[in-house]
Amino acid sequence: MQTSVELPESKRFSEHEIRLVRGTYEAMARLGTQELSLRGLARELGVSPPLLIYHFGSRENLLIETMHWALAGTVRRIRRRVDGITDPEQALAALMDAVFVDAKANRDFHLVYMDLVQYSIRHPSFNGLTDLLRTHINGSYAAVIRAGVRDGVFGADDIDLAAKQARAIVEGGFLQWIQEEDWQQTHRALQLACHQALLTMLKRRPRARSASRVVGSGRRRGRAAERPKPD
Repeated sequence: MQTSVELPESKRFSEHEIRLVRGTYEAMARLGTQELSLRGLARELGVSPPLLIYHFGSRENLLIETMHWALAGTVRRIRRRVDGITDPEQALAALMDAVFVDAKANRDFHLVYMDLVQYSIRHPSFNGLTDLLRTHINGSYAAVIRAGVRDGVFGADDIDLAAKQARAIVEGGFLQWIQEEDWQQTHRALQLACHQALLTMLKRRPRARSASRVVGSGRRRGRAAERPKPD
């Protein structure tokens, strides 16, 4: 199965810049984005503030490039897991495996993601990242659901709406999970619960008979009952 989702374009980083981006991501997850000034980031990374300005232009650009890098990695991971699978239910299971990497990686991503959501509301420069999340993460769900509907395995009248609902189920689960004290132990249970919830949501249902057809069939039965029986 081809996800048919284009990978987000990201800047080509040097090896040194990738180390800085990865270190920034880890600091964002550990300390929180709002707590990280440019000087604080430089201290966490063991470099000087002017070096970060030289490579990324500003603190905001460094944060944006870091989230862009993390998002691109998520989309690539989903594509690697899903591509080549022809069975829609197996593709959905593979997508869940791609999303639920491991407990710490998922916790770090969603701690940073919550900061991103807050920033995007107050800082217009971050709006593009939420658009990328909608396009590429929703698109990954939509591709799997669309293939399942086409093959008659899943039921969904509106593919885009179903993709939004699927993402809401998974992200809502993560939002509650990261607040739990035993988040490491309950990670696998969360994946299974989200997977089952998606299968339940996408289960094919028989089309309801229209009211006019039901009424019409009732009238036909009524007329048949009123006909006099031959002697």
